[in-house]
Amino acid sequence: MALASGCRSLPESDLGNSLQTQPLGTRPTSTLVDNKSATNTFARSASGNSVTVKVARQASPWITTDGSTWVQKSSGTKCLLYDVAYGKGVFVAVGNEGTLLTSPDGVSWAAQNSRTDERLRGIAFGNGTFVAVGYEGTVITSKDGVKWKIRNSGTDARLHMVAYDRGTFVVVGWKGMILTSAKGTWWTVRNSGCSERLDGIAYRDGQFVASITNRVSRVSADGIAWKQPGL
Repeated sequence: MALASGCRSLPESDLGNSLQTQPLGTRPTSTLVDNKSATNTFARSASGNSVTVKVARQASPWITTDGSTWVQKSSGTKCLLYDVAYGKGVFVAVGNEGTLLTSPDGVSWAAQNSRTDERLRGIAFGNGTFVAVGYEGTVITSKDGVKWKIRNSGTDARLHMVAYDRGTFVVVGWKGMILTSAKGTWWTVRNSGCSERLDGIAYRDGQFVASITNRVSRVSADGIAWKQPGL
């Protein structure tokens, strides 16, 4: 797996991110910062074992144990990290060029073989399984965060985020793509009724909510039948 090869200091232009990172060799192992530095528009987080880890399209994650003081930790990669999940006592972070890292505490990170060089954009844990998604319809799964398998998603669309709730994994992506799976093994393409670049998925207020740039696009009670909000 190529962790540094092909990784940029800035993400691709279609994402419009202005964050910059220092070269790995000049970045300190730990940096104390205020809340705003770790909670920008792009930050995603996961909590476990009294620790919260956030990644914010930078090469190094942020951690906090009190919810107010954030410390940036070196990850050992120059690739930008886009999402993080926690399960079975381990944090798993994903990012550009197939980058996949694991940590028991958010402090020490180890690179794992994701079995792909595609850009990974989202990860979730549910039903005892990690599911990570990315470009070219990439879906990979793991029971422990270390050993990964490539799954057939049935699409080549850019997949941007995955969520788990009510016994179902739901993945969203470009071209209005929505996929569902109970275990992460077999995937079904659902009719979203739209062709937008979906980049957010969450379960709240009794329904799955698919969004684009923080605007709700589609909602579903079960992840199967989707509609416009309010209809």
